[in-house]
Amino acid sequence: MRIIVIGGVAAGTKAAAKAHRVDPNNEIILYQDESEVSYSACGMPYVISGVIADERKVIIRQPEDFAKDGIRVFIRHRVLGIDTGKQQLSVRNLQDNTNFTVSYDRLIIATGARPIVPNLEGITLEGVLTLRNISDLAQFKALLPALLPQKAVIIGAGYIGLELAETFHALNIKTTIIEKAPRILPKFDPEMAQRVHDHLLENQVEIILGDGLAKLNGSNGRITSVETELGKTVPADLVVIAIGVKPNTELAKQAGIELGVTGAVKVDSSMATNVAGVYAAGDCCETINRITGAATWMPLGDIANLQGRVAGENVAGGDARFPGIFGTAIFKTFKLTVAMTGLSEQSALESDFDPISIVTEGSDRARYYPGRQGFSLKLIADRKDGRLLGAQAVGFEGVDKMIDIAATALLGKLTCSDLENADLAYSPPFSPVLSPIIVAAGVLNGKLAAR
Repeated sequence: MRIIVIGGVAAGTKAAAKAHRVDPNNEIILYQDESEVSYSACGMPYVISGVIADERKVIIRQPEDFAKDGIRVFIRHRVLGIDTGKQQLSVRNLQDNTNFTVSYDRLIIATGARPIVPNLEGITLEGVLTLRNISDLAQFKALLPALLPQKAVIIGAGYIGLELAETFHALNIKTTIIEKAPRILPKFDPEMAQRVHDHLLENQVEIILGDGLAKLNGSNGRITSVETELGKTVPADLVVIAIGVKPNTELAKQAGIELGVTGAVKVDSSMATNVAGVYAAGDCCETINRITGAATWMPLGDIANLQGRVAGENVAGGDARFPGIFGTAIFKTFKLTVAMTGLSEQSALESDFDPISIVTEGSDRARYYPGRQGFSLKLIADRKDGRLLGAQAVGFEGVDKMIDIAATALLGKLTCSDLENADLAYSPPFSPVLSPIIVAAGVLNGKLAAR
């Protein structure tokens, strides 16, 4: 059986490797239109800042590594079309611009997502960049020493934008963030996002909220400033467009493969599309929110790997299932770690829950132990039965631990009462005698009982 995978970053390469392990007798071919496969896009801001000195470290495997397992990987090959009736692909070899047709027995679409780039005057000026793939990273690496920027503007205050604010600070580049929403990190609740906002200001990052990009100005083909919708002009030697991404679904749509309500490819729990023998995984497809049951789209590397593993097993004859996501995410900006899982208070309201919440201050170790660091923790529960709906944490140490505990509690559908009595590890170097999440759950449980 011939299995073809379209796309070779996270989901695609994971799917190909899993399919081979399930049945090594299958012929597996992967087409990737970029010059690299199997790389970690999440590591790229740290390559730019110099934290990761060797940029090749973010490339996990090469085509020859896959070849050792009998998986044929073709880089610089773009799939132009899918004929699901004939079970054929039209492919262009970008190295010599020749086209050919290849047949498949089963297909995995892992075409990923691409940055949203507004069609504005000046958008093609030198020094206007996005950061999503290896070619974007190469542009950064080439332009930074050539332009020697002193002032950068980041359009968008999401995860990538705030990670890059730290990166530019490390490179001594004065940075301004422009965000059209009334606050940074709109997926977080306001009081938690404000803590991050304040930390950015402490690190000399200028923030413009409630204003969008209108125009980019240049001289001799290079960016010199940006103009906002409200008439501000901000000088810039470097501009990064980080307003979000959209799924690459054109191939699927043209082939008659159904898209979901989010605009991404619709799949079931086996990662199968509406066309027999065709699966999808990663940033190009949607999934289910495990709390609300609603369709959702969350383009993150760990989700792509999990989905790719399921698609790869099933395309080779297995019976795996991907149950959906809680929306767990984490990132770092300067010294601050920021994370969330499940629903925010606002999204809980929008999903017809009756949320009740508490914000507490915790620390990563006993109060008397040297090096103690604090963080803010918010828990959200359903007022009806006390079931945990979500958690958010912002701080210096221990944030990842709190969010991972909360994500596991969501998996088990635990209530605040359950979490208040959790048996978690304690020793002064690692935690207060009662974990901050136990304390927060207790406070929230008391708040529920009082009502």
